[in-house]
Order: sequence, then structure tokens, then C-alpha cells
Amino acid sequence: MQQDALFAISNGLYVLSAKDQNRYVGSLVDAVSQVAIQPNLLVVSCMNNSYTKEVILKTGECALSVLPADVNPFVVANFGFQSSKTVDKWKLVRGLEINGNMYIPQSLAKIVLKVTDKHIYKSHTLFIAEVKEAFDYRNDEPLTYKMYRDEFKNKVMEAFERYRKTGQVPSEINNQPKGEKTMEEKKWTCIVCGYVYDGDVPFEDLPEDWVCPLCGVGKDQFELR
Repeated sequence: MQQDALFAISNGLYVLSAKDQNRYVGSLVDAVSQVAIQPNLLVVSCMNNSYTKEVILKTGECALSVLPADVNPFVVANFGFQSSKTVDKWKLVRGLEINGNMYIPQSLAKIVLKVTDKHIYKSHTLFIAEVKEAFDYRNDEPLTYKMYRDEFKNKVMEAFERYRKTGQVPSEINNQPKGEKTMEEKKWTCIVCGYVYDGDVPFEDLPEDWVCPLCGVGKDQFELR
């Protein structure tokens, strides 16, 4: 069948987040791809019945968390099996708020996106978005869609069914991972020379032409560590 053949094209699994007035929303997406490097552009596909998609259409902004292979199955169930229109998903799963965006703390990378174009089709909306920031990169194995279909989907469904029956979120899901820094402990660090910015002006408010005082690289060479 045609759809079976298309399953051979494997992407990762990601949590896409956006801000809806005074609260954050989010959904699971599996179709994300880099399509240009000058500038860095991603295409993100959202189902048309996604409330997160509706919010992004209004704001033109969103953030992406790249999920690791060892993510708790309930994270996938929470963001994939229910709608932000009726459920405050970030109250069920602990998020990490950074500069007005919400992320999964254990994600392999955190990416800030600004929509530059969109294409609306019968089932999905494609957002073309420029990468404004990308940080907290961790070189571990990502959760791919093939892994999800082959071995992870049953665990996700079981986790969601337990939640539906008991109303309880897995106790370990919102624990602070051992060794993980809190947002207050993290500092913007130069990935070239290791300089740690500790000035009075918030890093995001520094002028775009600001450079590292030690090695001279720009702000785009800093990440939160």
C-alpha cells in the first residue's frame, strides 16, 4: 500500500509549543525537516485540527523540543493524544520556560522558530520557519518515528490508558533529573572558548552586534549550559 511505503521515510518526534495569551500550548509533531541553511529554515507540518497550529497561525512564533529515545512514554501521550484546547498539557508535564518559550527539559535540542511562510492543505498546514535560536544540544539518540511505530507506541498507549483510568501522572515524570541544572543555574556560554556571560543586562537584550569579549564570536555562538 502507498501509506506503508511512506512509513519508510522516517523523521523524529518533537514537541511543538506556542503561547496562547497567558498560557502555553503544545502538540506532538513528527514531520520536521531542515530545508535551507542561509538562513536556517525548517519546515514543520501540523495537523489542521491541532489547537497549537491555530495559535501559531495567530502569533507566527513557536518553539521545538527534540525528544530523546529514552523520553517517558507519557510525554508522547500527553502531547499527542489530547488537545491543548481542552487540556493544559504543561500542567501535566513539567516544562522549562526560557525567554518566553516552553520546552521539554530533557530534550536533545531546543529551537526557537519564527514563521516566514505557510502552506495550507486539506489535512495539514506546513510552516516554513527561520531558526532564531538553537541551544542545549545533547548528542544522544533521538526518538524517531520508526522507533515509535516499531517498539514505543504500545508503551505510549499503555501510559495514556493508565492516566485515563487513574487521573495520575507517572511520579517520575516531573522529578528534576539528577545532575540537570535549573534555569536559574544555567548561563549563556560561548561554545568556542567557554566564556560565561554574567553581565547585568539579560543576554537576549544585548545588541545583535555584541561579541564574546574573549574570542570575538557573535551571540549565535552562545548556548545555555
